[in-house]
Amino acid sequence: MNTFDRYVALNFLKIFATVTLVAIALIVMYSLTNLFVVLKIRDFGILLTYVANLVPLGFYILSPLTLNISLIILFKRLLSKNVDLTAQSFGISPLRLSASLLLITLTLTLSFVAMNESFIPSLFKGVWKVERERGGKEEARFVQNLWLLKETRRGKNFIYIGSLDVSTGVFANLYLSVVSKEGVFTEVVEGKAGVWSGHEIRVREGSAYNFDEGYYVRDLKNFSLGTEINLKEVSLFAEKIIHVRMSSLVSLYAKGSKIGLDTDRYLTEILHRIGMSFMPLLVMVPLLRGALKHRNIKITMVSFLVHTVLVWFVTSSPKIFAERANLPPQYALIPYSLYIAYVLK
Repeated sequence: MNTFDRYVALNFLKIFATVTLVAIALIVMYSLTNLFVVLKIRDFGILLTYVANLVPLGFYILSPLTLNISLIILFKRLLSKNVDLTAQSFGISPLRLSASLLLITLTLTLSFVAMNESFIPSLFKGVWKVERERGGKEEARFVQNLWLLKETRRGKNFIYIGSLDVSTGVFANLYLSVVSKEGVFTEVVEGKAGVWSGHEIRVREGSAYNFDEGYYVRDLKNFSLGTEINLKEVSLFAEKIIHVRMSSLVSLYAKGSKIGLDTDRYLTEILHRIGMSFMPLLVMVPLLRGALKHRNIKITMVSFLVHTVLVWFVTSSPKIFAERANLPPQYALIPYSLYIAYVLK
C-alpha cells in the first residue's frame, strides 16, 4: 500500500469510526432507557451484559449505513480539495483510487460471513434474553407438534411427537404410523411418554395396532426407535432461527428432505444471512462508481438512498418470497443475480 492509499484508507477509517461510535451510542442510550423504563431492570451486571452484546450487534446491523455514510463524507472532503482530479493527473485511475476502500469493505464483509457461524447468532440470543426474559433467566424449552419421516426397507415411518422438552429429552404423546412401500398403512403405535437420547427415541409405555393381524398389543413397554436426527439438532426447533449457528442451519437443510422437515425456513435464513453480510459491499460498489463519475454530493446522497433500499429488498427477498408470497426461497436467487450483474457491469 503506497502513501496515497494509506492517506485515503486512514481518512476513511477515521470517519467510519466516528460515524459508527455516534450511531451505536444513540442505539445504546435508547436501549438502556427502554430497559430502565419499560423492563425496570436495575441490575448492573445484566445491563453490562446487554451492552456487551448490543455494541457488536449494532455494528453489524448498522455497517451498511455507517460505512457508506462515511464514504459520502470522505468524498465530500476529497472533492472539495480536488484530490481525485489531482490523483488522476498523476496517472492514478479512479479504480486505483477506490482500491483501498473496496479492500476495507470486502474484509469487513468476509468477517461478517465468518461471524455468522456462531458469534452473531449468540449476540442476537444474548440481547433477546435480556429483553424477553428480563435478565436472561433460563426457561424450559419445548418443541411441539414435531413430525419426522424415517425410511426403512419395509416402507416409511411417520413419527409425530406432541411435546418434547429439549433440555431433558422427555416427551409425551408419540404416534408412529408405518406405511408399506405400496402405500398401505400396516401399523399404528401410540406412546404415552418416553425419552429422546442421542439418535434414539425410547418409549416407556404405549399400545400398537397391527392392521394385518387386526389386534391391539396392550401394555407395550420399553421399545425404541432410531432416528437420523439427534436430540441436539432437534433442540434447534426450540430456538429462534436467528439464534441458530450457520453450520447447524446448513446441516438441518441437508438432512431435512430425508426426514420430512420443512427445509425452506433454513434456506431462507441462510440466504438472508449471506445477503446481510454482503450488504455493505453491495451498496458501496455502485455508490463509489457514481461518486467518481458525477463528482456531485447531492447525486451521491440520492444514489446512497436508492441503492440502500434496493439492496435491502434484495437481501430480504428470501423472507419476502417464503413468508409473504408463500414461494420457495430459491426465487430470491433471481433478484440476487440481477443485482450482482448490475454491480459488475
